[in-house]
This record gives sequence, C-alpha cells and structure tokens, in this order.
Amino acid sequence: MYFFSEEERKYLLKKLIPAARDRGIAEELRGWNWYRPELSPPHDIILPVWEIADKYCETRRDAFLRHVMRVDVPPSEEMVSGRIYHQAIAELFSAAKRLIYSQGLEVCTSLAQILMEGLPKAVEEAEKQMLALGVTDAPRDVTENLRKLWSFEVSRIVSAIYTYLGKYRYISEDSLINHALPFVVEHKLDGRYLGLSSNLSADAINMGGMMVCDLKTGQRRDFHRLSATGYALVYESLYEVPINIGCTVYLSFPKGHPTPHIERDFFILSDELRQWFVEERDGIQDMIFYERDPGKCSEKEKCRYRDHCQ
Repeated sequence: MYFFSEEERKYLLKKLIPAARDRGIAEELRGWNWYRPELSPPHDIILPVWEIADKYCETRRDAFLRHVMRVDVPPSEEMVSGRIYHQAIAELFSAAKRLIYSQGLEVCTSLAQILMEGLPKAVEEAEKQMLALGVTDAPRDVTENLRKLWSFEVSRIVSAIYTYLGKYRYISEDSLINHALPFVVEHKLDGRYLGLSSNLSADAINMGGMMVCDLKTGQRRDFHRLSATGYALVYESLYEVPINIGCTVYLSFPKGHPTPHIERDFFILSDELRQWFVEERDGIQDMIFYERDPGKCSEKEKCRYRDHCQ
C-alpha cells in the first residue's frame, strides 16, 4: 500500500514537495501552536480523528446521536472489511521487521515463505470478524480479497528488502529496515492538545519523507483528505516537526484481477485543509456541548443510523 512507484516519487520530488515549500504553511496553523486561539479546541470534549474527517453524514447528526442521544450501532460491513485489510498490512510489516531483527539478514532468503505462512491465520480471523456481524455472504469475498492483498504485500516487502541488500554489501538489520520499510504502520499518537483522542492510530507515517498516509476502501471523496490533515496536526503538536504532504491510499479489488488496485492521492497539507479540519472539530464540539440537533441529512440508504434518524 505504502510503496510508491518511480513516477510517484518523481512527482513528489519535482513538483509537490517544492510546491509545498514555495507555498508555505501559516505558522499559526502548525500543530505545535496548539495552545493558540487558531487551534485550541472550544470545549473539553474528546473526539477521534475519524469522527471529524468522515463527513458521510452531511449534517453530522450521526455524531449527535452517538454523543448526545447515546445511540450505539454496529460497524458496517465496509468498515469491518476495511479494518481487516488494514490489520493485514500492519501485521505483515511488523512480522517482517520482527523476523529481520530477531533472526538477522539470513532470514531474508526465506522471508516470503515465512510471511505467507501467516495467511491462514489472517483469513480465519477475518472470517470470525465478519461472522460476528451476522454476515454470511461477504466473508468469501473479503477472504478472497485478503489473500490477494497478502500475497501482493509480501511480494512488495521482499522486493524492497532485496533492492537494498543488492545495493549495499555491508548493511545492518536496522539500516535495512529503515531503508526498505520506512513506514510506521498503526502509529500511536496522543491528540489531547488538539481536543482529540489520546489513543489515535495513524494508518501509516513515512518516516523517510515525513508524510502521513491514510487508507480508504470506498469511492474518492474530497473530505478524505481531512484524515491525514488531522494526524499531521497531532504529529506536529507532539514532536514540533513540520509535515507538509499527505496521501490518501485507495484500495479496491477489481473482479477477475489477480492483485488489488491501488490509487494514491498526494496533496499539500495546506492552510485551507488545516482550517477545514479545525472548523469541523469546533462544529462537532459545539453541537455536542449545546446538545443542538443539526437535523437529518439526505444520505439515508447507506447510513448506519437510519433506523434511529427518524
């Protein structure tokens, strides 16, 4: 998911990164200025990034029902399948790193085989998660997609590792991992400075280029960029390191295609995106604090709260 093509690297290095430098980011919208009025939350209400960034409910009445009316509904099939795919990626990256650190460079010759041995357990866990929702038809599609994704990611991980093994004759385990697998998947962040959860999980952070990546499995939406924006603000608030580029990774599984299909949306974490995220956070906090019902939205067919939004 998080390995970029040569064309994407050129686009980042020659166009987007220089454009971000030229454009600049307003100092008051950097996360390390969390204590200033521009970023400080209006109320002592803790929210997760996903709740601010996922604007599938136009009026945000879903947040009103969750926080004010205390309505609890199970996750949708799409949410669970997306979680399964992300868990698989996180497990693969962690497993590859553990093996190299614990067994040394010699394990690289059999790394692909060892990683593929973890697929049956991942499929079994995916089936359990889907069946727990009472879903009987979806598990077959999800597990088939999971097998495609697992095989695809194993090949990408091993290819990246061999690229750097072939390039550097003398390389340590730590250096190899940082070159070949420069991503921290499921990066834990404390967002309390910005009125966010203290147990956030960014999908992936590219530590080499200081870029926040966020995984999506649905159709492209403009508000998807808010997820990476929120995590970037939190990262800046904690480490005072500037993050200028975000990436939304779109994962899909075309019928009859042997591998997953991946599209990446790279973008500058601009003043406009940062301000948008802050405005959405403030609006939701105000709504909850004043218990103000925002009214129904027009999206009823796919809404998880449609039975409670009458």
